[in-house]
Amino acid sequence: MTTQEAAKLIYVIKATYPAQFSRMSTADLENMVQAWSGVMENYTYSQASAGLKIYLASDTKGFPPSPGQVIDCIEKVTHPAAAMLTEDEAWYLVARAAENSTYHAAAEFEKLPEEVRRIVVSPDRLHEMALMDVDEFQTVERSHFVRSYRAAKERSREEAKIPESIKQLISAATAQIEDRRKQIGNHSGGQNGPLLHLR
Repeated sequence: MTTQEAAKLIYVIKATYPAQFSRMSTADLENMVQAWSGVMENYTYSQASAGLKIYLASDTKGFPPSPGQVIDCIEKVTHPAAAMLTEDEAWYLVARAAENSTYHAAAEFEKLPEEVRRIVVSPDRLHEMALMDVDEFQTVERSHFVRSYRAAKERSREEAKIPESIKQLISAATAQIEDRRKQIGNHSGGQNGPLLHLR
């Protein structure tokens, strides 16, 4: 979203909540436009406008939205909860796959949706599940899976909100950390010995 498009959004917000904007200077409004366009750079104007409309239609407290609140509204429309597997649906797929994984774990693993495979981790893990006691599988293992799946869904939702420029910074920082780890590994001869050598 461009700064001009962000300015249109702010204009609508200002018109809807005039009392909260009455003491804002021109510089304050310009800073607000810059902040909104930066935070919402991943979204088109039509998405942001739709998100704002949803917020305005449901607001009963009379406070203007933050960019994060508008993004939440956009995400509800673009990634509706109904389109995602529920925890029970995901577990059902795992349980069904485990039934046939004593000998066919690799094939069963490949049939699972990607978000479920990430939690199961590997065909070997699916094979281990197939050999478990039924009670342990349906209680302890199910509990671990559901907790992990819930956390992964929440993390995915939060990551989707991060502006692209910030994702690029995170990626660059991660690459630098990995390079540094490789350098440290090379200097230590790849062994787990002490990193500092006293002279």
